[in-house]
Amino acid sequence: MKQTQLFTKTQKFTPKDEQSKNAKLLIRAGFIHKEMAGVYSYLPLGFRVLEKIKQIAREEMQKIDSEEIIMSGLQSKQIWQKSNRWDDNVVDVWFKSKLKSGKDIGFGWSHEEPITNMMINHINSYKDLPVSVFQFQTKLRNEERAKSGIMRGREFVMKDMYSYCKNKEELEEYYQRAIIAYNKFYNRVGIGEDTHIVFADGGAFTEFSHEFQTIAEVGEDLIFKVPNKDEYLNQEIVKLKIETKQDKNEINKEMQEIFGKGLIGVGVLAEFLKIDVEKTTKTILFKADDTRIIAVAVRGDRDVDEGKLRKIIRVDDLELLSEESIKELTGAKVGYAGMLNLPNNVEKYWDYSTDGRINFEMGANKTDYHNINVNFGVNIEKPKEFYDITKARDGDIEPLSGEKYKTYKATEVGNIFNFGTEKAKDMELSFVDERGENKPVYLGSYGIGITRVMGVIAEKFADEKGLVWPESIAPFKVHLISISQDKKAEELYKILKDNDIEVLWDNRDKRPGEKFADSDLIGIPYRVVLSNKSMEKGGIELKKRTEADGKIISTYELIELLKKY
Repeated sequence: MKQTQLFTKTQKFTPKDEQSKNAKLLIRAGFIHKEMAGVYSYLPLGFRVLEKIKQIAREEMQKIDSEEIIMSGLQSKQIWQKSNRWDDNVVDVWFKSKLKSGKDIGFGWSHEEPITNMMINHINSYKDLPVSVFQFQTKLRNEERAKSGIMRGREFVMKDMYSYCKNKEELEEYYQRAIIAYNKFYNRVGIGEDTHIVFADGGAFTEFSHEFQTIAEVGEDLIFKVPNKDEYLNQEIVKLKIETKQDKNEINKEMQEIFGKGLIGVGVLAEFLKIDVEKTTKTILFKADDTRIIAVAVRGDRDVDEGKLRKIIRVDDLELLSEESIKELTGAKVGYAGMLNLPNNVEKYWDYSTDGRINFEMGANKTDYHNINVNFGVNIEKPKEFYDITKARDGDIEPLSGEKYKTYKATEVGNIFNFGTEKAKDMELSFVDERGENKPVYLGSYGIGITRVMGVIAEKFADEKGLVWPESIAPFKVHLISISQDKKAEELYKILKDNDIEVLWDNRDKRPGEKFADSDLIGIPYRVVLSNKSMEKGGIELKKRTEADGKIISTYELIELLKKY
């Protein structure tokens, strides 16, 4: 393709409200156009990259016997009500509207329910199973914050696949095939070496799901490598048993109520009370399933992991208690809650980090007041059980080995999820087995964010000059630049095309420096330059985007090299 045929142009500036590196570079290089926060259009160069990523995903899904379909973006309220996921309190990312008839509709954020409902027409007998289908679909999610460019948008392209099996063994076999296919996909798009399968919370349906996380400095997640194992964990399931060192010679003191106006924040509080930070206690209040009030106590220098808490109390719907509700419950402003004297209907959970301490601090449930020298068995009943509710962080110890977890910043590029039979039961999808008995179908769900993968690659590999595309997904293989050698460049352009080598020819009437700068910004893997200087040296200059210097070779050598790469 000739660069003069592109209607897009490189830009020196990006929208002032754009924060992410990937979007800034992709906008400047002419790959995408920003419509609004979290919403982007894909221009010819960006479209070519997306299609290549999709094609690699397509090939790997077809290898594990999945068939491609495409479903509607408009979705029925009635279908989603069957699983209770139409409720905004359960799924808070819905875009919804109404038809002219007044009927409620949703814009697809996921497709488990609609696709399972569709399968009722096609799965009747054990002879119909297993079945696997996938699609490339534009998803719409009403994200509260969309500031990561195409890595987390409100509108994005997703590859979602769904498998339907007779039993858990058949599902597990397909699940493992999907893991292999995903690993092949990430290898082919260029991020396989830094992409790991990570154990994550499985929610209400199974103990674990799995995420595919790519290690990257811009990652919004923290993943933990288990010592001495090739095993990675999502932050929510990292096992901890934090113990607080206690002076064996310290004796119980009398509990006191201390006034300290505005003392919110563990460091300030500990300094004022003249105690170690480890003796402070953080009490957090939650509402669960709209009916339960949950109080959680962790050591003051640690935070509550809501994912762990959900698992312990067996709920999906969990939110912080409002300021008004906290005042009504405790009589105090936010920041002064404690586990002492809470109403009987409040469920109390203590983290391991609060065990073994004496003379510890706790909010007095009274604005500006704290209790010090609190002791189990004296001032407050010692809990029958302590829990792992603390959010893991860098430097934490793995309980079994006693060694530190290694931590990495990472960003999620895919996930797979075992729903078991729960979704089929919700949607009333069943089959007749060999004995003539009605059985629910086992469902697996498998997602890859196609536009997200593009954003991660753009962000991860970019350098100070611009984008750097892996060859497998680059918009073109070669960027041909002619400087005062347009006739010979046109001849070479034809030769490259005749050899099925994708080439973008910069035939614009621009200064050499501008052409080179744009070439670096666009990030095509190989740059070929035809100029008076290269001709004097005996041929064509070939330079990889990732290398500082090029080399002079002949046309024959160029074609042979490019065919090998």
